[in-house]
Amino acid sequence: MSETLQTEWLLHSFYQWLPFPAEWLPESTYWVGGSLRDACLQQMGIPGQAPRAGGADESIDLDLLLGGEVHQPVEWAAAVARRLRAGFVVLDAERQIARIVLPKVTLDIAQQMGSTPECDLWQRDFTCNALALHLQTGQLLDPTGGQLDIRRRQMRMVRPENLSADPLRLLRAYRQGAQLGFELETETQRAIQARADLLAAVAGERVRTEVVALLEAGSRGLDYLQAAVAAGLLRDWLPRLQLQKAGFSQAERVWQWAHPWQQQYPRTLAELAQPLADRRSGLLTVVLAALLWDPTQAAAPQAEAVAQDLERLRFSRAELRMVQKLYHLLPQLQELLLNSPTPVQQWRLYQQAGSLFGGLALLAVASGADGKKLEPWLRRYEDLADPLAHLVPLLDGKDLLHSLGAKPGPWVGQLLQALQEAQVCNQIQSRAEALAFAHRWHEQEQQNQPKR
Repeated sequence: MSETLQTEWLLHSFYQWLPFPAEWLPESTYWVGGSLRDACLQQMGIPGQAPRAGGADESIDLDLLLGGEVHQPVEWAAAVARRLRAGFVVLDAERQIARIVLPKVTLDIAQQMGSTPECDLWQRDFTCNALALHLQTGQLLDPTGGQLDIRRRQMRMVRPENLSADPLRLLRAYRQGAQLGFELETETQRAIQARADLLAAVAGERVRTEVVALLEAGSRGLDYLQAAVAAGLLRDWLPRLQLQKAGFSQAERVWQWAHPWQQQYPRTLAELAQPLADRRSGLLTVVLAALLWDPTQAAAPQAEAVAQDLERLRFSRAELRMVQKLYHLLPQLQELLLNSPTPVQQWRLYQQAGSLFGGLALLAVASGADGKKLEPWLRRYEDLADPLAHLVPLLDGKDLLHSLGAKPGPWVGQLLQALQEAQVCNQIQSRAEALAFAHRWHEQEQQNQPKR
């Protein structure tokens, strides 16, 4: 296929996605960025790499570069957003970068950096991202050889100094490589490794975003993350990954077991699919916990150490608490799987884990537990009517205070615990039996109180 036909196809794709008439665009407007790269992948027929942007349930990010004669891109973008009644935010007033947000399309508009569009492209990170399509003439600018690198499916830096200009690009190389299935070119790898120390100065939330994207890329993402760790990129952020390698195989096993368990225990895995923070799911937190879990260390101290690392990366409190709770409960579950637990022991673990039980089971199997031994536990948890995994108490605190005519205190929680344990052991099976048990327990406690 000739280059003319390529650019015609690209133009057709762009205007299908553009949410306003082409006449609104300034004369010197270029399509740039990841969506152009992905469209090139699709046009080249490289299978399995380019997203099918613009589908019924999909959205797309379009990056527009406005030529040097357009002096106020932010004002132009604001006017477009008003006409579309769309969301609008200024990302960088000094560099004239703005964003228009619509339900299916997000447009980032930026001022050209340098005297020509080619100068702008020479300041970008990787050659596959350094393409620009003139939306009026159809001219495709490719000063760095990005098309060839796309065909070769390789990540190649534009210039070493561009990596130093924004050190997050060092980690982004691995993230984009994982998402696109591109290999890092040898000289690019060397340049990244030589600049690994620069990543320590990047804001934690920016590093977190790249790490999360690598984890979300599944098995391939873990391979690229391991390569990034080997290059020294995360030694200041996740030093535990430099010291032990078991975490990568553990995280891989989470993904391996999550798929069949999703078919067998859909409700349990659906709980884990719920977002904890900023669309990051509980399942992703389990992958992270498995990645950082060291089976040679005690649970409590490493729970604290891992929480500190994740806090520096600006993970949410909910994610920190989940990782800590999983670490504290994992040794208990591992011990129970090696023995024949009593109903009370099983119930206590279900009670402590709550909605995290599915994640705890995944972390256990990832760290070496027998998956077959976990299946009876999971079957019980999957069944909301199971009296052990989802015990429905016969009495609550208000019932106890009313029936016993007593004042609130720590004893209420202790009695509720004793009542539920008795219920688990089938010692009580009705509300009347529970009230009788409560009266006997309370009388005994009063008798045991020291006399004043």
